[in-house]
This record gives sequence, C-alpha cells and structure tokens, in this order.
Amino acid sequence: MSPARIAVLAFAAVPWMAAASPFLKGRVVDDSGAPIANARVSARPDPGASAVEAASNAAGAFELALPREGRYLVSAERLGYFRLQDRPVDAGAEGAEVTLVLNPQREVFQSVEVGESPSPVDPQQTHREERLSGTEINDIPYPASHSLRNAMKLMPGVVEDASGGVHFHGGAEYQTAYTLDGFDIGDPINGRFSTLLAVEGIRSLDLTTAREAPEYGRGSAGTLAIHPENGTDKFRFTATNFIPGLDTHGGLHIGDWTPRAGFSGPLVRGRAWFSDSFNGEYNRGYVSGLPAGQDTNAFWTPGNLFHAQANLTPANILYGDFLSDFAYQAHSGLGPLDPVSTTVEMRSTEWLGAVRDTQSWGRGTVLETGFGWLAAGNRGSPRGTAPYLLTPNGRMGNYFAGWVTHGRRAQFFAKAFTPAVHFAGRHQLQFGTDVQRLGYSADVHRTEFEIVGLSGLPSSTTSFPGSGNFSQPDTAVALFASDHWQPHARLAIDLGLREDWFESTHGAGLAPRISLAWSPAASGHTKLTAGYAILHQPPSLALLARPLDQQAVTTPYDAAGVPQTPLVTAFRMGGNLAMPRFANWSAGLERAFGHSLSARAEWLRKRGRDGLVYASATPSALVDPGGVGYKVGGTYVLSNQRRDDYDEAAIVVRQSFGDQYEWMASYVRSRAVSNAVLDLGIDQPQQVAANSGPMPWDAPNRLLSWAYLPFPFLNRKNWALSCLADWRSGFPFSIVDTNGVVSGPVDSHRYPSAFDLNLYVERRVTLRGYRLALRGGVNNATGHRNPTSVNNTIASPNFLRFYGDEGRHFVVRIRVLGKSKI
Repeated sequence: MSPARIAVLAFAAVPWMAAASPFLKGRVVDDSGAPIANARVSARPDPGASAVEAASNAAGAFELALPREGRYLVSAERLGYFRLQDRPVDAGAEGAEVTLVLNPQREVFQSVEVGESPSPVDPQQTHREERLSGTEINDIPYPASHSLRNAMKLMPGVVEDASGGVHFHGGAEYQTAYTLDGFDIGDPINGRFSTLLAVEGIRSLDLTTAREAPEYGRGSAGTLAIHPENGTDKFRFTATNFIPGLDTHGGLHIGDWTPRAGFSGPLVRGRAWFSDSFNGEYNRGYVSGLPAGQDTNAFWTPGNLFHAQANLTPANILYGDFLSDFAYQAHSGLGPLDPVSTTVEMRSTEWLGAVRDTQSWGRGTVLETGFGWLAAGNRGSPRGTAPYLLTPNGRMGNYFAGWVTHGRRAQFFAKAFTPAVHFAGRHQLQFGTDVQRLGYSADVHRTEFEIVGLSGLPSSTTSFPGSGNFSQPDTAVALFASDHWQPHARLAIDLGLREDWFESTHGAGLAPRISLAWSPAASGHTKLTAGYAILHQPPSLALLARPLDQQAVTTPYDAAGVPQTPLVTAFRMGGNLAMPRFANWSAGLERAFGHSLSARAEWLRKRGRDGLVYASATPSALVDPGGVGYKVGGTYVLSNQRRDDYDEAAIVVRQSFGDQYEWMASYVRSRAVSNAVLDLGIDQPQQVAANSGPMPWDAPNRLLSWAYLPFPFLNRKNWALSCLADWRSGFPFSIVDTNGVVSGPVDSHRYPSAFDLNLYVERRVTLRGYRLALRGGVNNATGHRNPTSVNNTIASPNFLRFYGDEGRHFVVRIRVLGKSKI
C-alpha cells in the first residue's frame, strides 16, 4: 500500500475514532468558584450500570473517556462536601464539558435532607488522614468547647496532657507541623501551637499522620492543616455565648465568658468574598485546693481572623489572611502546689499576614505561590523578688525568672502541578519548594532558686550569671517532587522525594516516600493501604539558642547547711550534627458497609533516630548506657543521641446520616517511649540517671466515642442529643527525692485512669426571625476525679497525693445562627 493511501485512510479514521470515543471533561469547584482537588467524578449511562471514574487535579480539572455517545448520570464527591448525585449530561460525538459545584458541609438549621454524604472510603487516597469538620467541632461537647486546641483531641490518636499540651500520635507538641490556609503557624521559637482561633471560623481540621505526601515534611508526628471558612454570595453571621455566665466558687461571681462571632459574605458578588471570625475569652481560672481569694487565675484574650478570596479570573484566584491575637494571664502556673506568689504575669501577641495565589492553565497546569509573615511576642513578669523555694510540699516565694521574647517567620512557597501524563497508567506530577527565614530574640533575667530539704535547711541554691540577652536566626529550605500514579483503576501509588536543608546544622537530608492504595473489588468499598516514609524533624530555635543563654551555677549544701563547691552547668553546640530522622512504616484497612457506615484499622510504627539533645560531654558511669541522663553541673553538648519510638494500632467506626448527624467510636493501643524523656534546661534543671522510659503523654489504652444524634421521640428538626465518652490510661510521672533527683526509672508511676462523660441536649428555635441553638448539659457527668497534679516527692507528708479534681460541671450555650431566611 502506498504512503499516500495510508495517509488518506488515517485522516479518514480520525472522525470515526472521535465519534467512537467521546469524552467528558470539566472542573469541580465549590460554591465560591475555588477548585476542589482530589474529587471523585463518575459517569454512568443508567443508575444500575457500571461507571467510569476519574479524580480532579489541583485545578479541579478532570477528564473521562466515555464508551459511547448519549446521556450520562454524572456524580462528584469529596470529603467535606455534600455529594453531587446523578446530574444528567448529554455527551455527543465531540464530548461534553461541565462545571460541577460541590457545596461545603456547613452547619445546618431546620433542614432534614441537605444532600448526600460522600463515600467514607476514597480508593485513590493513599495517605492516612483524620478529618474534623467545623460542624463536628461545634456540635460535639468536649470540655471548654470554645477552644480549638481542646477540639483536636476529638481525633483518635490525639491526647491532651495535664498542662494543655496536645500530642499527635506519640509526638511532642513541637513535632507536629501546624498550617493555616497553607502557611506554617507553629511558634517560630519552640514549634508549639499557640494560635488562638474561633471555632466557628474553621471549616475543617485535617491531620495527616502516615503516608504523608512530600509537600509535608516539617513535622515528624504529622501535619495539622487548618482551613478557615470561605464567604459566599449570601451574608451570614453567628454569635455564641454573648451573655457571661455565673460562677459559685467562693461566692457568686461573673464566671467564664467566651463570646465568639462570625460574619461572612460578598465583597463583590460573584467575584470576591470574605469571612471574619472573632474569638474572645474571659476565664476566672478557679483552682481547687487553694485559700479563698488566692484560688483564681484570670485569663482573657481577644483574637480575630480575616480571610478573603478574590476570583481575579476563573483561572486566577487570590487568597488573603490576617490574624491578630492578644492574651493576658494574671497568675500563670497557679496550682495546688504553686500559690499565687510563685506565679508569673503573662502577656503574649501574635500577628499573621499572608497572601496566596493560584493560577491554572489549559489541560490542568497549576501554579500556587504564597508569602506569609508571622510575628509572636511573649512577656513574663514574676510577682516579686523574694527567694524562690522548692520544698517537699510545693513551691514558695516569687518565681525566679522574667523574660521578653520575640519570634519571627517569613515564608515563601511555590507548588506546580503538571497536566496528567499517560504512560503505563495515569501520572499526576507535583513539584515545589518552601523557604523560611526564622528569628528568635530574647531578654531574660533570672535571680536564683533554692531547694529545701525535709529538715528545713537548704539542699542547694542555683544562680544565673550572664546577660540573658541573645538572638538566634535560622533558614530552612525544602525541595520536593511527587507522582500520583494510577496503573489501574483500583490501584494508586504515590512516589515522592523531599530534601530539607537547615542553616543551623549545615546539613541536608533526603526523605523518600512511597505509599499505595488497592481496592480488591470493583465497587471500591474495601481499601488496603501501606506505606513507608522518611521525615526529618527541624531543630527548634529554643534548643539552638540554649548555649547563648545564661549559665546555671548550683551551690550544694551538706546536712548541716554548710555550702560546698559550686557546680557550673553550661551548654555548647556540637559539631558535625546529622539531621534528626524518623522512619515511618504504616498499613491500613478500610471498609464501607453502606448507609455511610464505615470502619478502618490502622497500624503505625515510627522510629526516630539522630534526635537533637544536649548530652553530657563526660557521661557518668551511673547513667544507663542507652539513656541521656543529667546531673548537677557539667558541660552539655548538642548531639544526635536522642531516640524516640512509637507504635500504634487503632480501630475506628463511624457513621453519618441526614441533618449533619453522626457518631464515631474508636480504640487506640499505643506506646510512646524515648531515651531522653526529661530534658535539661536553664529554668528546669533535671537530675536523672535512668532517663529511658515512657513519655509523659504516653497513654497505652484509649477509648473515645462521640455522637450528635436526633433526640428520641422528639422532632428531629428541632431537638438533638450530643455526647462524648473518653477513657484513657493515666499519664506517667516520676518520683523525686528532696534534692529533686529522680528516684529509679523515669516515669515509673502513673496517674489513675481518666474518664469523661459529657451529655447535652440542644433545642433549635426561631425567635423574631433569628435562628437560635440553645444547649444545656453536664461535663464529667459521673464526677470522675481526673487529677492533674501529684506530690511526687519521697518522704513528703503528702507523698503520692493527687490534686486538681475535675468535678462535675453544668454548662449552658446560646448560639445565634443568623436570620431564618437570608
């Protein structure tokens, strides 16, 4: 056959091939036109027929190859949005193009059917994600329900310690990365979460803890992504707890007051929107076990988050965020063993300004860039200059340290998503970079403290020479690339590589990632997942700056009270430091049973090596070989001797159904251990030989369940029942002698098991054209003790006495959800 004849036949075949292979393409967006990535789009000719499926990319774009021309029923779903079900679309010979709009799952009022919930199992998602929606945050009755920090423990695997620290899957609080609208909001100095946000202004909390994509990497315990509410073309407002309560502790007083308000709507209808959420709190801070008039720790804070979105064009969207937080605490540290005189007056501020831009082009190319600036300040002022005494029965005098600190972070990131590539399956590629410049400056002034023995004579006195005025900068750079590969409709594989570099340690580390998800059945109701990831934990500025701070000079006393030779404790940087490295193995099984009921089992094995810790330059023979122990005096060098291990097995069952009602039950068996449980610091000197053991937040067993359900026998539109049951093993603690030396292995004892049962009834009404939700109930309905502190000093008359009983609390909440008709 001649070449000319072949060319004629080829051109003649093109129209026939197009007619035989129509397509359906388009975009998936939310109600403000913002693209929705990773949405599942399916098309089928009849309700009972098999469907062809595809996932949207970062631009919300998708494309389906259809078997033939005709009418198709198109569905789209994404976790956090109501499902779009069976929209009819006609696909001719040239295909069809549609825009699919998914409505976010927002709080509903007096509406029974608001849309179907998405399938609880996504067969194309390989990573492990815990998601807490804004409606769940507002509906579930956790203690102090105005606090976003407290809401985090509604997720299985997340525990809150006695001091309010939140720990995600065995990690220290600084080992989790916290982002707001894509920007890092962890404290620039110590990495902890200190941002105050109104719970009504949050669309969702998404916690990724295993099989992380390479774009996540600055948190070995996972990444918590906080997504603020977006505005729409309808004006909305909410107001909660705008009337202060009453408190009967020590007489009748104005009690805790947590006013919050949210307002959102259009800046330019159809083009630009805003949402603004205000968070306020006044907390009298009553502490049981202290004399009347000295048993309160007043705390107040106002905070505000403004979020805006402008669709410059359908393909170019600009986002902006401005956050301001202020906090004041009159007697920080007040407790049964710490009277008012030992407390510190605290003031703190936080500012965040951020801009993010997404630009998309034809065929699905997307470029996302962002720049943010965060500044955090903290001031602590002791109550006087009287000597600070640590006695067997608690603390006395005035705290010995006052400080002013400032932390800063400038962040720039860029992410590029390429069009899908078809080679041995479908590939979705992503490339990106994240650059941060951090700064920490401090002015710290310490006097001295004294440890007093049972005889009443001093055991030791510690003073602090040096200026205490210093600064510590750092630069962090990350590069990452990933490929979401679908070699088969029921198999997804994520491959990735990340490289992190830190100026402070002069080192770079490669972090490969691989994870997969396989659905054995065509229905996609069952999914098996597995993965392996390397993560590098960034050094905190607080840790790096320790050699720049004051030194500690301790003078011990003999039994007769005669001073001995002073001992100097000093810190210095080590050389040739490696980057802390965590290796995570994980696997999971998910199953959807219909009626939005699902169950999943997860396994996680995390091993941290080369962790940064200050270790003695001349180790003592009394210190266990595997642990990083401390004694009074000596030089401590920053080294890579820290080891952290975490193991977890979890089972979670949940179900959602009409009107935002749902329930969840989970059991987590875990183990969090380290060879450096206690840390040696300037302000908190530790003397411990056997420093290997469980971490202070280790909870081997935890049962957690919560529900928001229609109230039995009453109108489900107007009445709801909300409950929370949370039981866990008691946290571990150490025993010390009168000199403050840990006796025996670290964390060798435990608090009693903790149990909370909270029960609430909610009534929704319309009053003078406004929608109201009235809630009343009780926290800790069983009156379980749940102590928060213990006298752990051997030979003390109150040795092993527990303090801080939680008690039973009756709570009332009033929420205004806006006008009944908008």
